[in-house]
Amino acid sequence: MVINVLDHVKTASTYEDGEVIFNLICDALRKNENIILSFNAITSVPSAFINSSLIRLLEDFSFDLIREKITFINTTKHINELIRSRFAFVLSKNKS
Repeated sequence: MVINVLDHVKTASTYEDGEVIFNLICDALRKNENIILSFNAITSVPSAFINSSLIRLLEDFSFDLIREKITFINTTKHINELIRSRFAFVLSKNKS
């Protein structure tokens, strides 16, 4: 399943925008589908969007499953680093 972020939200800039994407991803993961998450035409996102769309997935799914099932495309270095750092932060906090 391909989820192009801007097909579902006007901007990827709020927690509420992230919730829309979160619900789409959750539905696909529950069906054991592979997901391609496209950030086409998006140059930057705030941590609130990443937290609500992706980090919350850890409440219901393992990091290994998330990493296996979701592929990110059309991203920027900034978006990639933000995703990486938010997951690393939460995972290290959960180990404590």
